[in-house]
Amino acid sequence: MSEINRKVAPEVNVIEHVTLPTIEKVTLDNSIKLFGIPDRESEVVKFELVFKAGKWYETKNLVAGLAARMMREGTTERNGKQLADFFDYYGSNFSIDSGQETALIKLNCLSKDFVRQLPVVFEALTQSVFPEQELNTIVTVRKQNLAVALEKNDFISNRWFSQALWGKNHPFGRVTNMEDFDQVSVEDLKLFTKSFFNSENCFVILAGNYNQEIISEINNIFGQKNWLGSSALEIDYPIVASLEKSLHIDKAGSVQSAIQLGNITIGKADSEFIDFSVANTIFGGYFGSRLMANIREEKGYTYGIHSMIVSSPHGSYLEISSEVGKDVCAATFAEIEKEVRLMHTELVDEEELETVKNYLSGRILRSVDGFDRFSGMLKMLLSTGQDENYIQESLTRIRNVTAESVLQVSQKHLDLEKMYRVDVG
Repeated sequence: MSEINRKVAPEVNVIEHVTLPTIEKVTLDNSIKLFGIPDRESEVVKFELVFKAGKWYETKNLVAGLAARMMREGTTERNGKQLADFFDYYGSNFSIDSGQETALIKLNCLSKDFVRQLPVVFEALTQSVFPEQELNTIVTVRKQNLAVALEKNDFISNRWFSQALWGKNHPFGRVTNMEDFDQVSVEDLKLFTKSFFNSENCFVILAGNYNQEIISEINNIFGQKNWLGSSALEIDYPIVASLEKSLHIDKAGSVQSAIQLGNITIGKADSEFIDFSVANTIFGGYFGSRLMANIREEKGYTYGIHSMIVSSPHGSYLEISSEVGKDVCAATFAEIEKEVRLMHTELVDEEELETVKNYLSGRILRSVDGFDRFSGMLKMLLSTGQDENYIQESLTRIRNVTAESVLQVSQKHLDLEKMYRVDVG
């Protein structure tokens, strides 16, 4: 038996192709698309309904999030506690959540119990009563949470950063104020639910150990015609960015400053997105990035600094963020600008580029490892207008990125002149 030489790093295998789990595509009787990811070895099944019903589609602040939250607080058949107890009896996880663009109804449970629980999921979706007393309780708690959050520098910074990029009336720039809670009524929630939580406005992800009986039951309940509605109208909100590119908010007593720097940028649909993702990862997108090496490891200004590209169908942006000592805030911005200029003027060396390519390729492999992770990846792709082919296309594009293309996209999209800068502390 040969000994392992621990002074020599293991050989790195270049990843050029990814084998995806099987995807079964079914169309329900009312034209809802179902995407199945089977795993016959598992004992559980994950059922997800994805709706275009996020913050983007609300006409009054807070309505999307509160509508999703209140759908678990009681139906015409049972109150909120009885609803929770029903799913707890089976040891299941039932949730309804809302984000910036989509809302998600999810049931995770043992496969053998799925059919018994599905009608109650439909009941919560279509027969919610939105009890006023429960709404008042939730609003009170959320007001308290907002009051606490408004004392945190990073929360304040993010509010101002979002408003600067998009404008105060854009869904991505609109922030929550205390008075907004008092403007939401039960009727607002009922109207939003009826308008957006319907069969014309969703798709289904089914993953795990399911069979034809489960698919048939989904079709019998969710494929029926009696919850037809209209698909969400796409609204084109104007971007009214701030004229001020730099904002400092002084917070008495703070020893740290929360900083954010960034701008609106390209999204997944752009042909240069993968190249820019590689460039951004080198710059500040992982633990071994240049920002981390300089500002954390060398300077010791922070425990962590990150740069990320947030991509969505309605707009994408670049965000560089950290929390640093108040006395080194200006120095941190100077070092960020220095690293941007290096990305503009120097070709990345092949070893650093290959490291990042392997890192991003490994992330892709992990994202498709098993039905649970892959269902999350597929849900994200379908929600942003892509399909599973995007995964292999991304991997191929990553392998083809060159030092020259990293330089070019950095000069084009990592642009200090376009960036907004906020610091709170």
